Formats: sequence, C-alpha cells, structure tokens
Amino acid sequence: MTLLAGTLVSCGGPDWGAELKKDTNFGRATMFYTENVDQALAQKVFDRMIEANYNFASNLPEQLDRIDGRLTLRLGNDNEDSIAEVIATGEESGVTSYMHGLAYVLSQAAGGEPVDIILCRESLDDPFYTVVWDEGK
Repeated sequence: MTLLAGTLVSCGGPDWGAELKKDTNFGRATMFYTENVDQALAQKVFDRMIEANYNFASNLPEQLDRIDGRLTLRLGNDNEDSIAEVIATGEESGVTSYMHGLAYVLSQAAGGEPVDIILCRESLDDPFYTVVWDEGK
C-alpha cells in the first residue's frame, strides 16, 4: 500500500457528506464523512488511514458514517478478482483479513470504538460485504 499524508477539510461529494482531502507525493487522499460523524473524529480516522498506508491512490471513494449507532467505513473497490474472492470465501479472504486489521487500527483512532467496514463495488451505494468489528482481530 502507498504511504500518504495529511488532511484538509472541504465540503462536497455526491451526497456522501463533507470531504477530507490532502495532496501528497502520491496523489490526492480523500475521504467523505456524513453529518452522523463529528469532524474531529473523521479527521482522526482519516489521519490514521494515511498512517496505516491505506491506498488512497485508487481514486475510489471512502466514507465514514454511523449506521444504527455503529461507526462504519464504506470503501469502494473496482478489483473484480478481489470482490469475487470476498464473496466466495467471506472471512477466509485475505482482503477480509486486511480489513479486520484496518478496522482495528481505525478503532484505536476512535478511542476504541468498534468500526465496521462495508466493502462496495466502485460506488458507495453498491455494498457487497460487511466486515463486522471483531475486537479480537
């Protein structure tokens, strides 16, 4: 994964909420967050994603939200092979394993709050799998 850095807040996004963004040596890192998430918390999560070398260079959308009281991160994916692997193998997938690790890292940024990750096909309104927080992973 590519290392990225920084943050800047602006409004925008196609109904995905406000946007955090930062130009880096590797391109622009961006993440949307909804009104259900405090800006300071969104900033901490975004910063931690950058520190954890999350690949923002894909130009696919990311969004932090709160659904039924749970902090959730929606991630766009355009790799049909990895999508098929996750659908076929679920929790046995390497992608899913990585997402559990990312959820743990982001949870630490959120003061230990559980973070579920919703994997989506390219657009954030096309979910195909949810990685449910597991404190043990």
